[in-house]
Amino acid sequence: MNWLAPFYDVWCRAIGLGRRFRSKTIGLASLREGEAVLEVGCGTGVLTRLAAEAVGPEGSAVGIDPAIRMIAVARKNAFEMGSRAMFRVAAIEDLPFADNSFDAAFASAMIHHLPPEVKLAGLREVYRVLKPGGRLVVADLDRPGNPLWWLILWPAWFMHTVRGNLEGRLPQYLREAGYEPVTSCGQWGGVIGFWLAQKPLS
Repeated sequence: MNWLAPFYDVWCRAIGLGRRFRSKTIGLASLREGEAVLEVGCGTGVLTRLAAEAVGPEGSAVGIDPAIRMIAVARKNAFEMGSRAMFRVAAIEDLPFADNSFDAAFASAMIHHLPPEVKLAGLREVYRVLKPGGRLVVADLDRPGNPLWWLILWPAWFMHTVRGNLEGRLPQYLREAGYEPVTSCGQWGGVIGFWLAQKPLS
C-alpha cells in the first residue's frame, strides 16, 4: 500500500469513507479520557488522531501499519496538526506491545487485505494486547446488504483475501479469536459492516 500513501485521504473521501464514516467508527468504541487506544492498519493516521483527541492528554493513541510510506505521512500530518497520536511500522499479526496494553482498538477497512489465516492471527494478536474488557471496533467489507453491490463486487469473490468478508464471515473470525460478545452495529453504504467485539473480563 506504499504507492497509495500520497493519495490515501483523497481516495477514502472519494469512496465515502470520510469524516462521517470515521466519526461513526470512533463513536462505537465509547472512548473515555485517559484510555490507551490502538489502531491497526492506520494508513495516514486520521482515525488515530481522532482517537487521540477523544482520550485527551492523559490517554494515548498509537497507530500501526506495515507500509513505511503510510507511517511517514501519518507522522508528518500528526506533527503539522499538533496531534499527540503516535505511529509505528508494524503488522497486525506481530504487534510490538505487551499483553493487556490497550483499552480499545480499531481495525478500519484493513481486514479484507489479509489472507484468512492472517486475519485470524491478527485478530488474536489484537486480543492479546487488549486489556480484559477491552473493545475492538471493526469496520470492513461485509456481505452486501444491497444486491446491486454484487454487480460491482463479483470479481472480488475470486480474491482469497476478500471472499470471507463477502461471505459475512468476519463475526466468525472474531469469535474464533476469542472475542465475546461480538455485536453487529449495522452497515455503511450497504457494503461496509461495523462490529463491536469485546475481550472477556476473565
